[in-house]
Formats: sequence, structure tokens, C-alpha cells
Amino acid sequence: MRRMMMPAMLVAVSLLGAGAQANPVKSLYTTVDLKECKQVKRHRDGNAWECAGLPGFPVYIAEGDLRQFVSVGTKPEQRRAARQTLGPFNTIFEAGSHRATIEWRFERKGERQIPYAAIIRFHTTSDAGRGDVLVVFKVMEYDTCHIAYVDALANEEPVMLARRIADREARSFDCSRPPRAEGERGKSPM
Repeated sequence: MRRMMMPAMLVAVSLLGAGAQANPVKSLYTTVDLKECKQVKRHRDGNAWECAGLPGFPVYIAEGDLRQFVSVGTKPEQRRAARQTLGPFNTIFEAGSHRATIEWRFERKGERQIPYAAIIRFHTTSDAGRGDVLVVFKVMEYDTCHIAYVDALANEEPVMLARRIADREARSFDCSRPPRAEGERGKSPM
């Protein structure tokens, strides 16, 4: 009986150790509500707001030419993402709403949750039609930028694809490179 218990105990100990070391990536979600945001710029061509995000990572939203620009982090308006947007007309807000959700991908460092990526759904419009595009952002202490665009209507599991891209590429992505479309395309204007 003692010989039979030993292999079972080794398997149990190895499974416990693997689970403890894995520290699986998780998501945090924040809601942007323009009614709760501080307007930081008023202009006839478009306004800008700073909104709550995660601690240390405020969210910046600016509009111009019927497009929105989103950035996160300290001084978000100075980051690369604040100058990046999709080609077609777009907004992060559904029609008639001023609320949007941001998914943050993060890793734990002690008790802290440090984001390395964000995923935001943009609603797009062009002469070709309407669509939804998930924008994957790299989030760093000193910069934020677009990594990839996922056509949310053309891909069967667009959120899972966006998460895989974020987890695989966000930490090493070079923000001087242009973002690229990933997965199936053709249903949403990008």
C-alpha cells in the first residue's frame, strides 16, 4: 500500500507546484463613462477627456474628424496611442451611449496588478458599412501604442484572439512598428 501511495503523492505535489508557479494571466475590466470623466480640452473640431482607469493608468479619449483616439497611462495625451486611430469613422461608444468597457491584461507582482495590454472595442463606419474592431494596445510605464486590429465580426472568437495577441506580443512589441490586422478580415471597416 505504501508503494501505491507514493506515486499518487508525487503527482499531487507536482500538480500543486505547477499551479502555484503558473500565476495565470487574468483580466480586469474598467468602464469609461464620459459623464464621469474630466474634460481636458474643448475645441470645435473635437474634445478630449481624462477618465478613471486602473490605479496609475488613467484613460485619455480625444475626438477629431469623426474618429476617436484612446490612450492610457501617466500623461496619456503624450503617448503614441493618443495619435493612433482606425481609418474609418469610429467610436468606442455604442450608438446612444457614453459608456465603454476596457479589458486590461495584467500580471501580478506581489500584491500589485501591473497591466501590460488593453483591449478596446471600436465601432466603425465607412461607405462599405458598419462593424466592430478590437484594438489591442501595448501598455507600458512610459508609452502606449496599438499592436493589432481584430475584425470582431469576421472572427469566430475575436476576444480570445485579441487576448492571445496581447499575451503573446504586448511585452515585446516595438511601438515604432505599425499595428497590423490579425485573423479573418472583411466584415468590419478597419
